[in-house]
Amino acid sequence: MQAHPGSVQHELETALATFFRVRDGKRFLTTFSGRTDAGVHATGQVAHFDLDDFLSQAIFNKLSFELNEEDLLRLCWSLNGILPSELSVTAAQPVSDKFHARFTALRRTYVYRILNRAQRSAIKQKTHYFVPSKLSYKVMKASAGQLLGSHDFSAFRSTNSDKGSSICHVDRVEILNLGEGELEFWISANHFVYNMIRIIVGTLIEVGLGKRPPSALSEALKGKDRNLAGPTAPPHGLCLHSVDYPAEFNLFVSGDLES
Repeated sequence: MQAHPGSVQHELETALATFFRVRDGKRFLTTFSGRTDAGVHATGQVAHFDLDDFLSQAIFNKLSFELNEEDLLRLCWSLNGILPSELSVTAAQPVSDKFHARFTALRRTYVYRILNRAQRSAIKQKTHYFVPSKLSYKVMKASAGQLLGSHDFSAFRSTNSDKGSSICHVDRVEILNLGEGELEFWISANHFVYNMIRIIVGTLIEVGLGKRPPSALSEALKGKDRNLAGPTAPPHGLCLHSVDYPAEFNLFVSGDLES
């Protein structure tokens, strides 16, 4: 939620308040798995809300909403009819009181997309970072492997971020070459610091351009100094792909976040 309207949270809460007929300007509170910067995309964002906080049993019954599969599908369809076209609710289900979209998450997976060719793309301009100079895919791939494991990512945290823990355990790092200049940088971890992925990508690109040595990532990790890492890549290439939760919640087992 931002001071001005237009954020994902603001739009979703407004749509929920409309659907459930929450009146008097009361805010319909939601909790998300995490925040993303303006311009960053998400295909697997997760949010939860406690319906009892806003509706009496009488109003709930009047809505004829029973949390069964048909009603949940109706909820998704209705919300998507209210939300702006840039947003879409793809699945919904009831969860236990133990579930928390942010604090019960085990890991998050992001993908950063790069278009590395001589000419820009009209179609991919909002989802890929366009880099016209030739990148060394093999060097970038070998360098990225240095991020695996538990490290202090202080060097890859924006200087204006909060001072929470900078220790992150990365269990997946992969750079895919999809052909025709399309590269994807995939990373999964139990925790991320502010702008971590975008700074890693900015550093990797300079490695791929030969502006930094292949050891740049490991040197930055050891030095724990933001000045040892590269620039922050733009937000539009980054996408929150998925959030993993404990199996006990059976989250979206019958649904598909990507459908």
